[in-house]
Amino acid sequence: MDIERNKATLRRVFEEGFSHGRLEVVDECLAPGAVDHHDFTDDAPDFRSHLKGVITMLRTAMPDLTMSVEDLVAEGDRVAARVILTGTHTGDAFFGVPAAGTAVRVEQFHFVQCDDDGRGVTHWANAGEHELMSQIAAGVLTPG
Repeated sequence: MDIERNKATLRRVFEEGFSHGRLEVVDECLAPGAVDHHDFTDDAPDFRSHLKGVITMLRTAMPDLTMSVEDLVAEGDRVAARVILTGTHTGDAFFGVPAAGTAVRVEQFHFVQCDDDGRGVTHWANAGEHELMSQIAAGVLTPG
């Protein structure tokens, strides 16, 4: 098991996929049939397609979206990440909330199990959706 490769895989999803909108990274970094155990995607039939949709939705609502990887810890086939999502809601309405130029900052925690090729096969997260929606709806930046 290559721990550094597994960490690089997870970093790529956040930095290249979310921060730069490179959707092809999702297919490169997640194995076909990857499973997500996060409430937001429990009913999604294909995690890779769902994740590309989430990236697109977030980047459309917040064109300056950045996902900064603050911590990466790995052991065996598992990688844990603490990530900070920042952006400004200047784009399309986000879940019915019209853009008001609201700056957001949300701390997230992700755990990913990787296969022998270093691709994600299982994902668990606390992605802070409620905090994100509260900040967008309130139109204020919540200090971290």
